[in-house]
Amino acid sequence: MERATKNLSNRTIEKVQSPVKKTLILILNCTSQPKKFTKICLSIMNITTTKCCKQDHKLSETCWSNANAPQIAGVPKLVNSKKYIRKKPLHEPQIEYGLNYKDKHHPDLPHIVKFSGGRSSGMLLLTLLCNQILDAKRGDVVIFNNTSCEHPYTYDFVKRCKKVTENFGIPFFIVEFITYEDSRRGEWARFPSYRLTNENPISSDNPNGFHWKGEVFEELISWSGFIPNQFSRICTKRMKLETTRYFLQDWFTSEDAVQQVGHFDAQSRIDHRVTYLRHLRNGGSVPEEIFFKKKRFVWSRPHFRQEQKYLDFSSAWIPFVLPKKSIPSNRSQLVSKGFEYVSFIGLRGDEKVRVNRVKERNSNLDAYGFEGEHIYLPLDNMNISKEDVNVFWSNQEWDLNLPMGGGLSNCVYCFLKGAKNLRGIHAEMERMKHRGDIPNYGSIENTPCDLEWWKRIERDYGRDLLAENRKKSNNEINFLGFFGNKTGFNYELLSSANDKVMNKYIGELLPCDCTE
Repeated sequence: MERATKNLSNRTIEKVQSPVKKTLILILNCTSQPKKFTKICLSIMNITTTKCCKQDHKLSETCWSNANAPQIAGVPKLVNSKKYIRKKPLHEPQIEYGLNYKDKHHPDLPHIVKFSGGRSSGMLLLTLLCNQILDAKRGDVVIFNNTSCEHPYTYDFVKRCKKVTENFGIPFFIVEFITYEDSRRGEWARFPSYRLTNENPISSDNPNGFHWKGEVFEELISWSGFIPNQFSRICTKRMKLETTRYFLQDWFTSEDAVQQVGHFDAQSRIDHRVTYLRHLRNGGSVPEEIFFKKKRFVWSRPHFRQEQKYLDFSSAWIPFVLPKKSIPSNRSQLVSKGFEYVSFIGLRGDEKVRVNRVKERNSNLDAYGFEGEHIYLPLDNMNISKEDVNVFWSNQEWDLNLPMGGGLSNCVYCFLKGAKNLRGIHAEMERMKHRGDIPNYGSIENTPCDLEWWKRIERDYGRDLLAENRKKSNNEINFLGFFGNKTGFNYELLSSANDKVMNKYIGELLPCDCTE
């Protein structure tokens, strides 16, 4: 053990052999009294660190979660700090940055990491873990919202990040949007909720796995009755923002499980005719045949969610007690009558439009849909750019197995990625489709990795203004798909248009600008 304590000025990591077990000591370089520190050597399944005599130490440039995990190199230094640290015009890796809490009670609130599955979000997550910002006893948790439209390699990356996170002792949950049947005012209908999944694809042998063939996205569209577009992004709203909110309303009760919703009857209780009459009563005008066609998929989905134990879906779950100011008095009420929490989002310093939008929407603590949420954007505060993120991952032993400069991350063919990006994505995905099955997944044909899936969804759920007897303005086209009613672009054109036609739409379609 003495060997591990020598030469503290050199940021070293040594493995210490023991007849019983191996432990790993992370030496923290203390700036004031290097010989006075307390060693904490935990078991191989826990975090192993060494506490320094004061809080103003600098972390080692290499971070480990446990002896079985790969090292994490080049982690930005981010420490709790009450003092204001001037923002640098560019990120400087050698600088120690401060996580400046906006209010004295924020450090005591649960910390929620909204993990997108991309490299920037992954860098933020590892930065928070290695700098010991997160604490499971406080109710901290990492959440990944699955749309079922991600690239298989994104799911592999999520799985790896989940394992590393749980090695640090922080719970990590994969959450999916679902609907279930319930009775309101004497009528049975479908209502939104979520389910927890494990880190492997769903199958007959793994019924608790995640969906990846577009089932979640199609259930949302079939339930809502229309597809999202650039100006009505119900996908982000429903599958990410609101689903996270439903999860947190359960999470903050400090129970050990998510309770059952829906009924367990073998057959659906929904009367299709009554549902259509309610559509007309609410001002709808879709013809009955079209209405039933669009509802067919959601009516085929499971109409209940069984109770789900947190420990079955994250090995790092532990009981926690919320501070008094965060205890919910009613699961549907927040802030003064409910709970507050701190959220971390991985938006970078070179994404100013998206950063400013998030800051604006959360400027009011009672902002609808975000009540009680205090947003923190550490990558923006450190002015970390896309290039910095790529450099960070190039230094790791593992990475997201997608091109750093491409647009394949997140929903593969997302309509917000712009015509130019979508053209390149289509070419790459066609090559991948013809290379054969992907290990652990199989064929990507007729999945969201295949343009044919998006063409079918747009065809089946788009709005035919003539068939639905809808009024239209002079500038509107007859069919409304993912790209709105002005440009005339659609996924059919993406698969068949030549360069001359595509060049016309490259300047008209908005570039990728979604915000979680």
